[in-house]
Amino acid sequence: MLSPLSGPATGSEPYKRYAEGARQRGETALVIACIGAGKQTHSVFSGTVAPGIHLPGRHGQISASPLPVGVSPELADGLDHAEHDLATRLLNHPPHTWFSLTHLKARSSGHGVARVWPPPGEGELRPLLVDGLGDPVAGVWMPASGSARWFVVPHGTDQRLLVQWLVQHALPAYVPGALTRARSPLVRDPALATDAEARLVETIAEEQRAHEQRQTELQQQLAALRAVADPLRDCLLFGTGHPLEDAVHEVLVAAGATVTRLDAVYGTRSADLLAEYDGRRVLVEVKSANNRPSQSLPDKLLKHLNTWPALPGAERVDGGVLVVNYQTNLPPAQRDAEVYTDRAFADALPFPVISSACLFDWWRREDWNAMRHAVFGDTGSAQPPETAMPDTEPKASGRPGLLSRLRR
Repeated sequence: MLSPLSGPATGSEPYKRYAEGARQRGETALVIACIGAGKQTHSVFSGTVAPGIHLPGRHGQISASPLPVGVSPELADGLDHAEHDLATRLLNHPPHTWFSLTHLKARSSGHGVARVWPPPGEGELRPLLVDGLGDPVAGVWMPASGSARWFVVPHGTDQRLLVQWLVQHALPAYVPGALTRARSPLVRDPALATDAEARLVETIAEEQRAHEQRQTELQQQLAALRAVADPLRDCLLFGTGHPLEDAVHEVLVAAGATVTRLDAVYGTRSADLLAEYDGRRVLVEVKSANNRPSQSLPDKLLKHLNTWPALPGAERVDGGVLVVNYQTNLPPAQRDAEVYTDRAFADALPFPVISSACLFDWWRREDWNAMRHAVFGDTGSAQPPETAMPDTEPKASGRPGLLSRLRR
């Protein structure tokens, strides 16, 4: 049974006859139910909720919560061949909206009020696809008896895709008797196959196993890359305080610099980091701002540059760099392109001011030359002509050297 909207009316006569017929034949009742069609509601407790699916008997319902645009589901673990094929088809032909699925059951509280919570031991909703939190966005529900399989997919899924999958994969895997009764060419007795057919079937199976193994390896590699990128991405784009400092430290080291955490050496009397590359040494001050950064942020770095020569064991530095993560309340794409939009103010500063988003962009593209040029100035490394860099050398504008100005 294919439901194009919100699942079959489980109390209706057509569904009862269908389920009873499957039971009498000893077959599994297959249902494809599209979830999320119709008017959505919103409350402060549950957020936005789309129409769900009512399961048969007292098995409750599956609720649907729309996910943000841009969510990229992933294959769940432990899928059989037919489930894997359906999940892959959904990924290759995604709907307009994905929904987070939750299996709920309503019970009476004894005061005429319905309470809802996940039902214990009365059927299972297994994921076919999961979001970044591991919650199902497409799944298969089965009662404890195993008498039915409800494949729950998002509203808007191509109906032709679902019908093709049902005929080509679901029926042969779960209800082969239906194809036998229809004398379908999709059902063939392996014992009657020719040797050439059997060899080709085995070759196809080997190719499928190799493909799935390769896909598993690539997914593992992707997971390893994301395990590194996700924390840095989050800290450089939304972080504050020590996590942001640590992320700046990490990307500078990735660019080949030697970086010292100065808080452990001098406490608050110095900048956050001392970075060295190709004979140049700079103090790095790291700041953050929820909105547009204040023009007072450079003052602290100016103070540290002025007091640095008096610190015990401090060696000469060639200048400083202010790294700012700003407008953190906004998505990165909506933030100002420059840390300071007042060009006269920015040009008057004796050191470069770099956004942590720029550091992230250079890091993700492995553009180490651009990052080093921004932080250390001209170190003899080639700089890609397409990369626009902040001013890093005060002498270019006719101003005297930084330390000589600060020591007057």
